[in-house]
Amino acid sequence: MGSAVLLVVPLLLLAVVVAAAARVRSSPHDVAWLAGGCLVPADEETVVRRYLARHRTHRLVGGLIGVALAVVVGIRWYGTVRLGVGDLSPLADVLFLGVAGVVVGALVAESFRLPRTRGPVIASLAPREPLPGGTHVQVARGVAAGAVAVTAVALVLGSTGPVVACVLGVAVVGLAELTRARVDGRRRPVLTPRAERLDARLRAFAAGSVAHLELSMAVLTLTWVVSTAVTADAGWGFVQVAAVLAGLVLSVVQLRAARPRPPRGWEPGWAPA
Repeated sequence: MGSAVLLVVPLLLLAVVVAAAARVRSSPHDVAWLAGGCLVPADEETVVRRYLARHRTHRLVGGLIGVALAVVVGIRWYGTVRLGVGDLSPLADVLFLGVAGVVVGALVAESFRLPRTRGPVIASLAPREPLPGGTHVQVARGVAAGAVAVTAVALVLGSTGPVVACVLGVAVVGLAELTRARVDGRRRPVLTPRAERLDARLRAFAAGSVAHLELSMAVLTLTWVVSTAVTADAGWGFVQVAAVLAGLVLSVVQLRAARPRPPRGWEPGWAPA
């Protein structure tokens, strides 16, 4: 039975990819949102469309690979698959590995924007605006540190349950930090005013989106750690359940906020053709 399910998983993932292919393509509404709500010339529109398609494709593929890995590991080694925090391993949690895959996909997508020029480069020394999402990053670091602290206490008390979730989660949070560092440190050649404005928009989106992903992963990691480290006895059972539910909700909210799509209800100041 397990082998049959494992054979069906790739087919299901292929169907999901085909169904999601249409959502990878960007509409004039999407372009207007990322460009700042204004009309852009054809060359800039092409840049925005390619950027959105690259991010959506890499995030989708990364998330699907994470989900597929969770399904395979869950069925092969645990006999079941979980969505959210459970009493199994995070390697069998489609949400945990799905978010991890999206973060890795965002890192790969943004890495393609790094310059690959050869020879001397004329760089712009104009000051840049601070990256958005700084508060989310600070909170994510604190949450990840909290997960490490809880894991350390659990180890001292003789419990190794939260170790896997902590190690994997902190590693993904580190990848998110690396992505923001690459966005912040990317060299910028001398650009025209319009190209500089568009570059700033793409940079701000990437930094803010990755900040949401980082916080989502940090919260999910702490949620897993608390779930596996704290014994749900008569005194802590309700607190544990409440903390896990709150963590799951916050993680999903941050994951949705990181989407490379305009918020629901957003409209440009003009009607796209």
